[in-house]
Amino acid sequence: MPGTKSGSNYENNVLPSPEIFEHALKRDLSAWFPRCIDQEFGGFLCDFNYKWKPSGPQLKLLEFQARTTRLGAQVASHPGFESYRAIAAHGFRYLREVAWDAQYGGWFHLLDRHGQPLEEGTKYVHGTSYALGACAVYYELTSDPEALDLAKKAFSWLEAVAHDRTHGGYFSAYQRDGTRITSSEQSPTRPAIRDYMGTPFGLKDTNTNGDMLEALVYLDRVCPDVTVKERLKEMFYLVRDRIMVAPGIAHMYFQSDWTPVPDVAQYAESLRKANILASSAVALGLSGDPQTARVVKSVVDHLLRFAWDASNGGFFFAGSAFGPAWVGETWIFAKKKFWWAQAEGLEALLTMARLYPDDEMDYSKRFTSLWSYICKNMIDWRRGGWYQVGRDRFELRARPKASIWKDASHETHAMLECMRMLKTAHDGC
Repeated sequence: MPGTKSGSNYENNVLPSPEIFEHALKRDLSAWFPRCIDQEFGGFLCDFNYKWKPSGPQLKLLEFQARTTRLGAQVASHPGFESYRAIAAHGFRYLREVAWDAQYGGWFHLLDRHGQPLEEGTKYVHGTSYALGACAVYYELTSDPEALDLAKKAFSWLEAVAHDRTHGGYFSAYQRDGTRITSSEQSPTRPAIRDYMGTPFGLKDTNTNGDMLEALVYLDRVCPDVTVKERLKEMFYLVRDRIMVAPGIAHMYFQSDWTPVPDVAQYAESLRKANILASSAVALGLSGDPQTARVVKSVVDHLLRFAWDASNGGFFFAGSAFGPAWVGETWIFAKKKFWWAQAEGLEALLTMARLYPDDEMDYSKRFTSLWSYICKNMIDWRRGGWYQVGRDRFELRARPKASIWKDASHETHAMLECMRMLKTAHDGC
């Protein structure tokens, strides 16, 4: 792809064509598949070093299995990618036959490669949200009744076990039988005070609840159920009006009544939740709602001011709500540019460029700048895949290309959305 590595094709603020992203997507996916398909024990392999050689125990984390399944189903719906239907089917079988707890319901959080539950069979709503979404998207692709049935069972489990009927939203961590984990003493990883995602036990978190909103959008498309719609609306307003706050940032943790608990601002999470909020507004028929538009725009604008690298491009990961903070003779600022934050940024900036083409923030320029940054610093043009962290800040090319937490879902979703939006723009719609 001539000119891609340097980004020189986009220096004049000309939006790339949808074919550019289609090419990049095909190249990225060819690095992942078929090598990550576990033909022996089902599901997907997650441990590969920077040369794409298997390296690690190949544990089966629910998020990785579900996101890769959903990825296959979403990609397979596009012309030229039909072969990914088989990958989605492979992943769905694992979610149904291995990861689902036939005794108590719900999906196991972590299994060994052979399919044995680890950590005493604990279950987490964060992973559940992705598995629920994967089943719904797979059903949308195939009309397989077993996929819709499993999605409904998962929603019923969430209603019975995890949904907070008093204050709304979801707590995160549960023992195998559905008992909520509220302290380290109840956790199989004790004496830790935080769960595997970093959430202090007993609190609600933005990661779990924002991703549940996304899952409910997918479920609502295929299951026109009154309770599903109620929960979708509930989560939409919680994310918009409680999680997202002025001047454009997301709180990370909350008490049960949604009282915020102060913590570091994670810019990447704010970007992701802005994207989810925008897509869920469309699903609820609120795409023209001015309050929602203000919230989403405030997040993107705020992060362009305080989380954007003005020198090289790209979004930094975390810090204070207003960028670097000098605390006790220490700068509090996470300068790493993780791959998934840049993927979320692509979607957010192109969305803003289409909605506000003449805005002073010049979203088109930032979008082309971010894509150039990704081409130069995130994509491994020699071996395939995206680096975990941008190379401009850290010489980390030896980091794994895939790990229990690094799948291909973020960049795949972002490139599919860029293809869709750019095609619409190029077609004049």
